[in-house]
Amino acid sequence: MLLARVITRFAGIMAMVGLFTGCAAQQVRERYFWPPPPDTPRVEWLGAYQNEQDLKPKGGLLELVVGDMEQFGLERPTYISADGKGKVFVSDYKLQGFVVFDLNARTVHMLGGQKSIGLFDFPSGLAIDNDGSIYAADSNKRKIFVLDRNENYTASLDLSKELTSIASIAIDKQRKHLIVPDVKGQKVVIYDIATRSIIKTLGREVKDIPNSEPINFNYPTSAAVDAKGNFWICDSMNARVIQFSPEGKHISEFGQRGDALGDFAIIKAAAIDSEGHLYVTDGKAHRISIFNDKGEVLLVFGGPYALKGVGSEVRPGGFLLPNGIYIDQNDTIYIVDQMNGRFQVYQYVTERYLKEHPITDQAPAAKASTRAVPISAPVPSIDSSGAKAK
Repeated sequence: MLLARVITRFAGIMAMVGLFTGCAAQQVRERYFWPPPPDTPRVEWLGAYQNEQDLKPKGGLLELVVGDMEQFGLERPTYISADGKGKVFVSDYKLQGFVVFDLNARTVHMLGGQKSIGLFDFPSGLAIDNDGSIYAADSNKRKIFVLDRNENYTASLDLSKELTSIASIAIDKQRKHLIVPDVKGQKVVIYDIATRSIIKTLGREVKDIPNSEPINFNYPTSAAVDAKGNFWICDSMNARVIQFSPEGKHISEFGQRGDALGDFAIIKAAAIDSEGHLYVTDGKAHRISIFNDKGEVLLVFGGPYALKGVGSEVRPGGFLLPNGIYIDQNDTIYIVDQMNGRFQVYQYVTERYLKEHPITDQAPAAKASTRAVPISAPVPSIDSSGAKAK
């Protein structure tokens, strides 16, 4: 009956579409930056997505048609990844699968479609290789399922004998290695895709697997790989992030528990932009901190904000337990806003991006969200080399 009512309503309204198309002037989008002008912006907010309705044009007649319909979307998102070509992949353990937001086609679907029903039990991290192959992890099954670029299942990597769980994974695309944190097992393994075997373990030992770097992890939740193949591990309950070489050799670490800028409360995940800056989500502090590779804090943005329901005010920069984070090859930043049941999209503002998307006098005044915690005066912003700006 609901479908029949919507179809009838749709047919009646669509007859009037031609009367209104092109009549309204295009509205200029309000822009949000951190830090706000007159300082040089380094991060811009682009949008927030919870369900399929968020991908549709706002204020149009189609919104009148489907506005009161229940829209398929996220329920309890955790980790996130993207292909840099318009598709965003979000793990949702309540839905027992990965939700794919196609920002170009403006559609939302489950990874693998009908064929993937029952494939996942507790989905966790996801990584994408250069050829478009998708590696989707399941923490309870302790397997990583492989799908091709068209989301067809091709294989599974069984780690159930070596691991007790799988968190947010990352891929070293050059070496074809997966970096796999085991939260419950307090270890991290390097998995060679070509040989389908674990070649290195960090943390607690795995029988017959080399462990030359004994690190005492306490809840390793996430991995991130930089352009050189070095990878960072979020050692959540130790309130630190640790850098390793591609071979798994300890390079550096930083972090301490606290509430000052640069401190951590509860680390959730990390990602790295094209210039090597490390972005760390803090679930308890509801914020994102950006560091250089020396551990110096460059910028902090975010702040607590709870949605009151679907369709409520978005509040750019407001989070309720930010979790997974991913930065694609375009320096677009995707952050899971877990308890608000959505993800937010930001852009690292390079000189090139600012030239292509200038702040014009015709646009509304660019600003930081009143719900955000922008960088404070004593903390320097990021310059083009990744060092402290003078």
